Amino acid sequence: MCAHVHGSTVRRLHVPARSISRAAFLAGLVGVGLVAGAPAAYAARNADAERYVQENASSALRTLGDRSISASQRRQTFDRLMQQFADMPRIANFVLGRYSGQLRADAALRTEWTRAFQEYSIAVYEDRLDRFSGSAIRVTGSTERVAGRDVIVDTEIQPRTAGGRPMTVQWRLLRSGNAWKVVDVSLLMDGNQIWLAQQQQRDFLAQLDANNGNIRALMTEIRTVTASMRQRIMARS
Repeated sequence: MCAHVHGSTVRRLHVPARSISRAAFLAGLVGVGLVAGAPAAYAARNADAERYVQENASSALRTLGDRSISASQRRQTFDRLMQQFADMPRIANFVLGRYSGQLRADAALRTEWTRAFQEYSIAVYEDRLDRFSGSAIRVTGSTERVAGRDVIVDTEIQPRTAGGRPMTVQWRLLRSGNAWKVVDVSLLMDGNQIWLAQQQQRDFLAQLDANNGNIRALMTEIRTVTASMRQRIMARS
């Protein structure tokens, strides 16, 4: 999951304060406490986390490429998979940064924001991954940042077109109890590896700084972006 602003595609990752960057998507897919510094060179691999990414990412790509079901069914299945794969509530809180305190003080706002952000994140992820729908994903390694609890899994997604270059994707996972959840995703874009949750937080903070911290105004904007992406996705179906 270039940047998307009100239905148009922007090629640069850093956008003006009044725009929402698609470099931030996915969200869709990402979470709290996620500043990913360089792990120690001796850090071990984690086979369990690698297996989790392989299984869930493969299911998501397979769903996007399944033309035996309707577009509506694909969307419902993809939404369900992504909600299981990623820690959406944690992500929704993280991207607001210093403004997230408003969610703790207002339960109704927290529910409304989490729902709007989740719909936006999943739409942007689906839009971004569409060209890889039905493609194979290959785990190439992993690094434990905190043994058994915080892992970065390295993968490559092969394009459907012959001769196309694979897309490098890193997935940051945190473990809570017996469950892994994706909390950030890194893509190689324009020669730079971008951690999307962190980029999204920067973009949203710029928006909120400009509108005096009005989260509902930010929701209005991301709903407009979500609707535009949904129209584009449906047109391709």
